[in-house]
Amino acid sequence: MYSMTGYGQGSGQGKNFTVKTELQSYNHRFLDIKVRLPNEYGRLENWLSRIISGQVSRGRVNVYVGFQQSGDRYQVRVNEDLARKYWKALRRLQGAVKAQSEIGPEVLIGLPGVLETVSGLPTVTSFKKQLAVSLEEALGKMVGMRAKEGARLRADLNRHLKTFIRSFKKVKTRIEKRARADAPPERKGKKTSPSAGFPPNVEEELSRLEGHLEQFAEYLDTSQPVGKTLEFLLQEMQREVTTLGDKAGDSVVSTQVILMKSELESLREQARNVE
Repeated sequence: MYSMTGYGQGSGQGKNFTVKTELQSYNHRFLDIKVRLPNEYGRLENWLSRIISGQVSRGRVNVYVGFQQSGDRYQVRVNEDLARKYWKALRRLQGAVKAQSEIGPEVLIGLPGVLETVSGLPTVTSFKKQLAVSLEEALGKMVGMRAKEGARLRADLNRHLKTFIRSFKKVKTRIEKRARADAPPERKGKKTSPSAGFPPNVEEELSRLEGHLEQFAEYLDTSQPVGKTLEFLLQEMQREVTTLGDKAGDSVVSTQVILMKSELESLREQARNVE
Protein backbone atom coordinates (compact mmCIF):
# COMPACT_ATOMS: atom_id res chain seq x y z
CA MET A 1 0.00 0.00 0.00
CA TYR A 2 1.23 3.46 -0.91
CA SER A 3 0.28 6.88 0.34
CA MET A 4 -0.22 9.71 -2.14
CA THR A 5 1.99 12.00 -0.06
CA GLY A 6 5.70 12.03 -0.81
CA TYR A 7 8.77 14.09 -1.57
CA GLY A 8 12.03 13.47 -3.38
CA GLN A 9 14.90 15.34 -4.94
CA GLY A 10 17.87 14.37 -7.08
CA SER A 11 20.65 15.82 -9.20
CA GLY A 12 22.65 14.95 -12.30
CA GLN A 13 26.11 16.34 -13.03
CA GLY A 14 27.00 17.17 -16.63
CA LYS A 15 29.94 19.03 -18.14
CA ASN A 16 29.84 22.53 -16.63
CA PHE A 17 26.22 22.16 -15.47
CA THR A 18 24.05 20.43 -12.86
CA VAL A 19 20.41 19.42 -13.28
CA LYS A 20 18.24 19.32 -10.15
CA THR A 21 14.81 17.69 -9.93
CA GLU A 22 12.33 18.08 -7.08
CA LEU A 23 9.10 16.06 -6.77
CA GLN A 24 6.19 16.77 -4.44
CA SER A 25 3.08 14.56 -4.40
CA TYR A 26 -0.27 15.17 -2.72
CA ASN A 27 -3.74 13.67 -2.53
CA HIS A 28 -5.80 13.83 -5.70
CA ARG A 29 -8.64 11.80 -7.10
CA PHE A 30 -6.67 10.98 -10.25
CA LEU A 31 -3.08 11.24 -11.49
CA ASP A 32 -2.25 14.88 -12.22
CA ILE A 33 1.35 15.77 -13.10
CA LYS A 34 2.42 19.42 -13.23
CA VAL A 35 5.88 20.06 -14.72
CA ARG A 36 8.06 23.15 -14.56
CA LEU A 37 11.06 23.01 -16.87
CA PRO A 38 13.46 25.71 -18.08
CA ASN A 39 11.95 27.22 -21.23
CA GLU A 40 14.80 25.95 -23.39
CA TYR A 41 13.93 22.33 -22.52
CA GLY A 42 10.13 22.49 -22.46
CA ARG A 43 9.92 19.80 -25.15
CA LEU A 44 10.96 17.22 -22.54
CA GLU A 45 7.75 17.60 -20.50
CA ASN A 46 5.84 14.70 -22.08
CA TRP A 47 8.84 12.40 -21.81
CA LEU A 48 9.25 13.28 -18.13
CA SER A 49 5.53 12.79 -17.39
CA ARG A 50 5.57 9.32 -18.98
CA ILE A 51 8.39 8.20 -16.71
CA ILE A 52 6.58 9.41 -13.58
CA SER A 53 3.26 7.85 -14.62
CA GLY A 54 5.07 4.52 -14.94
CA GLN A 55 5.65 4.50 -11.17
CA VAL A 56 2.79 6.59 -9.81
CA SER A 57 -0.87 5.89 -10.56
CA ARG A 58 -2.72 8.43 -8.42
CA GLY A 59 -2.13 11.81 -6.81
CA ARG A 60 -1.02 15.29 -7.84
CA VAL A 61 2.71 15.40 -8.59
CA ASN A 62 4.48 18.74 -8.87
CA VAL A 63 7.78 18.57 -10.73
CA TYR A 64 10.37 21.33 -10.53
CA VAL A 65 13.43 21.08 -12.77
CA GLY A 66 16.25 23.58 -12.80
CA PHE A 67 19.95 23.67 -13.53
CA GLN A 68 23.06 25.53 -12.59
CA GLN A 69 25.77 26.30 -15.12
CA SER A 70 29.38 27.05 -14.30
CA GLY A 71 30.15 28.69 -17.67
CA ASP A 72 28.47 31.59 -19.46
CA ARG A 73 25.08 30.81 -20.94
CA TYR A 74 25.88 32.92 -23.98
CA GLN A 75 29.20 33.56 -25.71
CA VAL A 76 30.28 36.12 -28.32
CA ARG A 77 32.40 34.79 -31.16
CA VAL A 78 34.16 36.48 -34.06
CA ASN A 79 33.53 35.11 -37.52
CA GLU A 80 37.13 35.48 -38.63
CA ASP A 81 36.65 34.23 -42.17
CA LEU A 82 33.90 36.74 -42.83
CA ALA A 83 35.88 39.52 -41.11
CA ARG A 84 38.88 38.86 -43.42
CA LYS A 85 36.64 39.08 -46.47
CA TYR A 86 35.21 42.37 -45.26
CA TRP A 87 38.73 43.63 -44.58
CA LYS A 88 39.95 42.80 -48.05
CA ALA A 89 36.87 44.38 -49.59
CA LEU A 90 37.37 47.53 -47.54
CA ARG A 91 41.02 47.71 -48.59
CA ARG A 92 40.05 47.39 -52.24
CA LEU A 93 37.42 50.08 -51.75
CA GLN A 94 40.00 52.33 -50.08
CA GLY A 95 42.30 51.95 -53.07
CA ALA A 96 39.54 52.45 -55.58
CA VAL A 97 38.50 55.78 -54.11
CA LYS A 98 42.07 56.71 -53.21
CA ALA A 99 41.12 57.34 -49.58
CA GLN A 100 43.90 58.73 -47.44
CA SER A 101 42.48 57.85 -44.01
CA GLU A 102 43.49 54.69 -42.28
CA ILE A 103 40.98 51.88 -41.78
CA GLY A 104 41.03 50.17 -38.40
CA PRO A 105 39.52 46.82 -37.44
CA GLU A 106 36.90 48.60 -35.34
CA VAL A 107 34.93 49.33 -38.52
CA LEU A 108 34.31 45.60 -38.87
CA ILE A 109 32.39 45.29 -35.60
CA GLY A 110 29.19 46.78 -36.95
CA LEU A 111 29.19 44.74 -40.16
CA PRO A 112 26.61 41.93 -40.37
CA GLY A 113 27.79 38.54 -39.19
CA VAL A 114 31.20 39.54 -37.86
CA LEU A 115 30.16 39.15 -34.23
CA GLU A 116 28.00 36.15 -33.39
CA THR A 117 26.13 35.43 -30.17
CA VAL A 118 26.32 31.69 -29.51
CA SER A 119 24.32 29.85 -26.86
CA GLY A 120 26.45 28.20 -24.22
CA LEU A 121 23.50 26.17 -22.88
CA PRO A 122 23.74 22.38 -22.73
CA THR A 123 22.22 20.63 -25.72
CA VAL A 124 18.81 19.01 -25.26
CA THR A 125 20.46 15.59 -25.49
CA SER A 126 23.04 16.26 -22.75
CA PHE A 127 20.44 17.99 -20.56
CA LYS A 128 18.01 15.07 -20.95
CA LYS A 129 20.72 12.61 -19.94
CA GLN A 130 21.36 14.38 -16.64
CA LEU A 131 17.65 15.01 -16.13
CA ALA A 132 17.09 11.26 -16.31
CA VAL A 133 19.73 10.73 -13.61
CA SER A 134 18.24 13.35 -11.30
CA LEU A 135 14.67 12.17 -11.94
CA GLU A 136 15.51 8.56 -11.11
CA GLU A 137 16.99 9.63 -7.78
CA ALA A 138 14.06 11.93 -6.95
CA LEU A 139 11.49 9.28 -7.91
CA GLY A 140 13.19 6.66 -5.77
CA LYS A 141 13.06 8.92 -2.72
CA MET A 142 9.47 10.01 -3.33
CA VAL A 143 8.17 6.47 -3.90
CA GLY A 144 10.08 5.30 -0.83
CA MET A 145 8.42 7.97 1.27
CA ARG A 146 5.00 7.06 -0.17
CA ALA A 147 5.63 3.42 0.74
CA LYS A 148 6.67 4.28 4.30
CA GLU A 149 3.61 6.48 4.76
CA GLY A 150 1.50 3.74 3.15
CA ALA A 151 2.61 1.25 5.79
CA ARG A 152 1.47 3.66 8.48
CA LEU A 153 -1.87 4.10 6.71
CA ARG A 154 -2.36 0.32 6.49
CA ALA A 155 -1.76 -0.03 10.23
CA ASP A 156 -4.20 2.76 11.01
CA LEU A 157 -6.84 1.38 8.64
CA ASN A 158 -6.49 -2.08 10.19
CA ARG A 159 -6.93 -0.60 13.65
CA HIS A 160 -10.17 1.17 12.72
CA LEU A 161 -11.37 -1.88 10.79
CA LYS A 162 -10.93 -4.12 13.84
CA THR A 163 -12.92 -1.67 15.97
CA PHE A 164 -15.64 -1.63 13.32
CA ILE A 165 -15.73 -5.43 13.20
CA ARG A 166 -16.16 -5.65 16.98
CA SER A 167 -19.27 -3.49 16.73
CA PHE A 168 -20.49 -5.49 13.74
CA LYS A 169 -20.16 -8.75 15.69
CA LYS A 170 -22.13 -7.26 18.57
CA VAL A 171 -24.90 -6.30 16.16
CA LYS A 172 -24.93 -9.77 14.63
CA THR A 173 -24.98 -11.41 18.06
CA ARG A 174 -27.82 -9.14 19.16
CA ILE A 175 -29.89 -9.97 16.10
CA GLU A 176 -29.32 -13.71 16.56
CA LYS A 177 -30.27 -13.43 20.24
CA ARG A 178 -33.45 -11.56 19.41
CA ALA A 179 -34.26 -14.14 16.77
CA ARG A 180 -34.04 -16.97 19.29
CA ALA A 181 -36.02 -15.07 21.89
CA ASP A 182 -38.79 -14.17 19.45
CA ALA A 183 -39.04 -17.62 17.90
CA PRO A 184 -42.40 -19.46 18.47
CA PRO A 185 -42.34 -22.34 21.01
CA GLU A 186 -42.25 -25.02 18.32
CA ARG A 187 -39.07 -23.36 16.89
CA LYS A 188 -37.20 -23.02 20.22
CA GLY A 189 -33.76 -24.60 20.05
CA LYS A 190 -33.92 -24.90 16.29
CA LYS A 191 -31.87 -22.96 13.76
CA THR A 192 -33.52 -19.60 13.19
CA SER A 193 -32.83 -16.89 10.66
CA PRO A 194 -30.79 -14.09 12.32
CA SER A 195 -33.33 -11.59 11.08
CA ALA A 196 -36.34 -13.26 12.66
CA GLY A 197 -38.21 -10.76 14.83
CA PHE A 198 -36.68 -7.85 12.89
CA PRO A 199 -38.01 -6.03 9.84
CA PRO A 200 -37.51 -7.88 6.50
CA ASN A 201 -34.13 -7.87 4.74
CA VAL A 202 -32.01 -7.14 7.82
CA GLU A 203 -30.24 -10.42 7.15
CA GLU A 204 -29.37 -9.14 3.66
CA GLU A 205 -27.67 -6.06 5.09
CA LEU A 206 -25.69 -8.22 7.51
CA SER A 207 -24.58 -10.54 4.72
CA ARG A 208 -23.55 -7.77 2.33
CA LEU A 209 -21.77 -5.86 5.06
CA GLU A 210 -19.86 -8.96 6.08
CA GLY A 211 -18.82 -9.48 2.46
CA HIS A 212 -17.59 -5.88 2.17
CA LEU A 213 -15.56 -6.30 5.34
CA GLU A 214 -13.84 -9.39 3.96
CA GLN A 215 -13.03 -7.59 0.71
CA PHE A 216 -11.73 -4.54 2.55
CA ALA A 217 -9.38 -6.67 4.64
CA GLU A 218 -8.07 -8.42 1.52
CA TYR A 219 -7.35 -5.15 -0.27
CA LEU A 220 -5.39 -3.86 2.70
CA ASP A 221 -2.87 -6.66 2.17
CA THR A 222 -2.22 -5.99 -1.53
CA SER A 223 0.64 -3.93 -2.93
CA GLN A 224 -1.46 -2.68 -5.85
CA PRO A 225 -3.12 0.78 -5.95
CA VAL A 226 -6.37 0.30 -4.04
CA GLY A 227 -7.40 3.78 -2.89
CA LYS A 228 -10.38 4.12 -5.21
CA THR A 229 -11.55 0.59 -4.42
CA LEU A 230 -11.37 1.19 -0.68
CA GLU A 231 -13.36 4.41 -1.03
CA PHE A 232 -16.03 2.58 -3.03
CA LEU A 233 -16.29 -0.23 -0.45
CA LEU A 234 -16.59 2.29 2.37
CA GLN A 235 -19.39 4.02 0.52
CA GLU A 236 -21.24 0.70 0.23
CA MET A 237 -20.55 -0.13 3.87
CA GLN A 238 -22.00 3.22 4.91
CA ARG A 239 -25.15 2.43 2.95
CA GLU A 240 -25.58 -0.98 4.61
CA VAL A 241 -24.90 0.34 8.12
CA THR A 242 -27.39 3.16 7.70
CA THR A 243 -30.09 0.81 6.38
CA LEU A 244 -29.36 -1.66 9.17
CA GLY A 245 -29.80 1.04 11.79
CA ASP A 246 -33.04 2.26 10.23
CA LYS A 247 -34.59 -1.20 10.01
CA ALA A 248 -33.48 -2.81 13.26
CA GLY A 249 -35.44 -0.63 15.69
CA ASP A 250 -33.33 -1.88 18.56
CA SER A 251 -31.42 0.29 21.07
CA VAL A 252 -28.41 -2.04 21.27
CA VAL A 253 -28.10 -2.16 17.49
CA SER A 254 -28.57 1.60 17.25
CA THR A 255 -25.72 2.22 19.69
CA GLN A 256 -23.36 -0.01 17.73
CA VAL A 257 -24.45 1.57 14.44
CA ILE A 258 -23.38 4.96 15.79
CA LEU A 259 -19.99 3.51 16.70
CA MET A 260 -19.65 1.85 13.27
CA LYS A 261 -20.44 5.12 11.51
CA SER A 262 -17.74 6.85 13.54
CA GLU A 263 -15.20 4.23 12.48
CA LEU A 264 -16.35 4.48 8.87
CA GLU A 265 -15.62 8.20 8.92
CA SER A 266 -12.11 7.52 10.22
CA LEU A 267 -11.62 4.85 7.57
CA ARG A 268 -12.79 7.20 4.81
CA GLU A 269 -10.46 9.93 6.01
CA GLN A 270 -7.47 7.62 5.80
CA ALA A 271 -8.53 5.92 2.56
CA ARG A 272 -8.47 9.32 0.82
CA ASN A 273 -4.70 9.27 1.32
CA VAL A 274 -4.18 5.86 -0.29
CA GLU A 275 -2.87 5.61 -3.86
